[in-house]
Amino acid sequence: MGLFKRSDSRYWWMGYTLNGEHHYQSTKTTSKELALRVWKRRESEIVLGLFKVGWQGERITFGQLCDEFERSHFPSLSQSTVNGYRVYLKSLKAFFAERKLADLTVHLIENYRDERRQQKLRFSNKRLKGATVNRELEALKCILDLAVRRKYIPENPAVAVKHFNELRERPVRRMLTVEEEQRIMEVAPPYLRVAIILLSQTGGRTYSEGFSLRWDQVDFENKVIRLDNNVKTAGSAEPVPLSELACSTLFAWRKEQGSSSQFVFPSPRFSDRPIGTVKTIWTSTLKRAGVPHFPIYNLRHVFCTRLSAIASDAVVQRAMRHTSPETKRRYQLGMANQVREAVEKANKSAYGDGDILRFYNVSPESEEGTEKVVPN
Repeated sequence: MGLFKRSDSRYWWMGYTLNGEHHYQSTKTTSKELALRVWKRRESEIVLGLFKVGWQGERITFGQLCDEFERSHFPSLSQSTVNGYRVYLKSLKAFFAERKLADLTVHLIENYRDERRQQKLRFSNKRLKGATVNRELEALKCILDLAVRRKYIPENPAVAVKHFNELRERPVRRMLTVEEEQRIMEVAPPYLRVAIILLSQTGGRTYSEGFSLRWDQVDFENKVIRLDNNVKTAGSAEPVPLSELACSTLFAWRKEQGSSSQFVFPSPRFSDRPIGTVKTIWTSTLKRAGVPHFPIYNLRHVFCTRLSAIASDAVVQRAMRHTSPETKRRYQLGMANQVREAVEKANKSAYGDGDILRFYNVSPESEEGTEKVVPN
């Protein structure tokens, strides 16, 4: 098998063998050199198992693949992860649903990425964040990975799509001072005060380990919170120690609440459900307190930073329930004071108690030397 010419075509044709059958196909080029490259590439694809005649992706739509993805993946995922995927699938289906899998290209996915980035939020004139689009692209990649594993398409086009730089959109990370914390507590509603204490004293994740907490998970006798296995990682299932402040606050809150709800923070409308979101009340609380806005999730960062100042890496890793001690670096905020104190100790060790550096017009030994002022 190889290249040959046909009397009824001006293009070079190639022949190849697949699964014991001979196939013939036009190379779509009149150049023998280019045709030879096309033929060699086809031979390589056959050897590597990357080529098939009649891929199923030519008949299966993206919407049908999404249905397969839900049936195969959702049973093994946590409910919060499933909810997130459903949000992503809604946007992805609106763009790709009726398209055949074989028609999904890198260029088409890039068009989706750029169009989504320009869309406005429902109740605001702000554009959709790049981080949101990135999560949708990651979900798309995961879905198309299933298509590759099931031999519907030869490769995943979403792999080659570049994501947005999320760091440019994120607010500057800053440490919450004790004075700012007190101002927030003074204007926050009671349930939010309890939540602030709980999150800043345990480092719990805002919703899965904070506002969704049930009373049967709080062990007052042993001063721990015992989370279910429906958590982010295996390490997250470890009991969460409660400080004296957190334990006494929860105890007083349960006594004051006086409701029959199983949740520590029940929904105001439906007592059999936890609070769904606190974004609006959190934003208004920070505004009344005169504190620059930051996500409530940053209370987990605050917990990590304060604990890192006095505890070893092993203790911080256990408190944060991280699988790696290096993960805490992402959560530490406002380490400038700790670094400054360490530098001062290093200076004292190197130079002693005397003056460290001086600037003179002449040598320091000269009686007539005058100190030179260094401009800022």
